Amino acid sequence: MQLQPEPGVALLPVAAADFEALLALRVRAMQPSLQALGRFDPERARERFAATFAPEHMQHIGVAGQRIGCVALRAKPAALRLDHLYIEPAHQNRGIGGLVMDWACAMADLRQQPLELLALQGSDANRFYQRYGLVERSRSDFDIEYQRLPAADPLQVVRALWACFQARDWAGARTLLHDDLQVQWWASGETIRGADNFIRINAEYPEGWTIYLLDTTNLLDGRVLARVRLSHPPHEFLVQSTCRVRHGRIAQASELWSTCEAPPDWRTAERFAGLTQQPGWPVIA
Repeated sequence: MQLQPEPGVALLPVAAADFEALLALRVRAMQPSLQALGRFDPERARERFAATFAPEHMQHIGVAGQRIGCVALRAKPAALRLDHLYIEPAHQNRGIGGLVMDWACAMADLRQQPLELLALQGSDANRFYQRYGLVERSRSDFDIEYQRLPAADPLQVVRALWACFQARDWAGARTLLHDDLQVQWWASGETIRGADNFIRINAEYPEGWTIYLLDTTNLLDGRVLARVRLSHPPHEFLVQSTCRVRHGRIAQASELWSTCEAPPDWRTAERFAGLTQQPGWPVIA
């Protein structure tokens, strides 16, 4: 599954045979923190990793075809559990861990379940996880148990945005957006930065249009895909919009607009078996 917006970042399957390679990755990623606490022990590291190694729930983090990390996300009866988020030291502090956390939080929000994880006391990872809304629930001698309660369902957030647009409720739409929202309009080659700019551009779009939200669905990477029909006589448009919802508000969107048009005269159902056309297309009744 592709993670956005960074190109070339992907989550890839893990096999049982990957145990030793992933154990070595874990050691490289955690050794500095463990040594600082006087707890680095290769044998203990092997035992702890083996106790929770479940390749069916794990994925490699790949960048440009190179495996530079791993993560595990598994469903519990009432929560999602994040384990084994490790990134090679040379690839840390590049936003890759943030992309993975965005994915994990979005998956928890789509399920409307808490996200849980364990972090080593004294590790820099604690501040990292706290930035994503995880709060301490308990602690042992060496570890801290964190939990993040679910934010709004990303599907509902995206549906609400299109409903606000149709109602010309610009203030309501603004509450659904992160301040530093970034939107890419591919057909025109435009990039819009900032939620206020995005709202202003939409509010000033020439009147006379009607929005029809056709469907919304969640993608494997946690983003939401919406298909929209926009009628603005004499034109009809289709919009494919892909949104990243972060903590209940839209942080990124990528939209592809196309003009609806009748098929050419040579492309007919009589000439091509299996070809059909939606009745009344491209006009909405």
